[in-house]
Amino acid sequence: MIHFLLARTHVRGAIIRASRIREAACRIHGLPDAGPGSAGELLTHTLVGSILLLSISKGGVRQVLQLDGDGGPVERALAESRGGAVRGYLIWRDEITMRAPGQTSLSLLGSNIRCATVRDLGFGEPYVSVTEATSDHLADVLVHYLSQSVQIRADIVLRGDLGLLLEAMPGASDDDWFASLQALARISDARLNDDPVAILQDFDTLGVKILERQPWVWRCDCKPETLAAALTNMAPDTLESLKDDEGYITLSCSYCGKTHRIRPNRD
Repeated sequence: MIHFLLARTHVRGAIIRASRIREAACRIHGLPDAGPGSAGELLTHTLVGSILLLSISKGGVRQVLQLDGDGGPVERALAESRGGAVRGYLIWRDEITMRAPGQTSLSLLGSNIRCATVRDLGFGEPYVSVTEATSDHLADVLVHYLSQSVQIRADIVLRGDLGLLLEAMPGASDDDWFASLQALARISDARLNDDPVAILQDFDTLGVKILERQPWVWRCDCKPETLAAALTNMAPDTLESLKDDEGYITLSCSYCGKTHRIRPNRD
């Protein structure tokens, strides 16, 4: 991911080409397609959206983006990003549908879509916010969240495995922000398939400067003790019913599918 500044308009931003993250997520979760309207695209956009939100979280150490809907084949899309690593998953209802023909991938969630975010600053209680989706495009949903809950001016592009975010800094005038949005709008769909550095050249007239490059990867660091925490609130009878002949419970990680054998209440 590249963090950049539009010096002449007091706007900062981030851009990421998440090809390897998309490939890893689709492979791990058995999603054969990441094209428009597909479940692979929905998961990819959720992962990239989580990364972009963390990029503007002042001092943030963890960002969770969770999307829930009613009636669609996908019940939930969730992504968690921290420390240059992101992971996520989809929760399916009874019927698995890999694509929503003629619609955006967000429509796989059905109706009444809720966007929940968790911003963990590393101290105190995390900030939790829930907003109702007002668009069929996840980028618009995230812009609405940033406007309503974080109260910043921002714009986001999610296209394939590309994510691009602009944020107005304190001191940016309405004219500055409008000029930045104009420059963004002039970037063609074909151009968005280019390398991120090449895309940033379209902001040259606004004094674009690359500030930092940050590597991002798909990674799940699930551990038996972490998954064991999910068992603490279960009733004793339920725990007993889940144990095998040796007293272990086998749990599968939703993020990566790896299984762990856990022996609860072990002395």
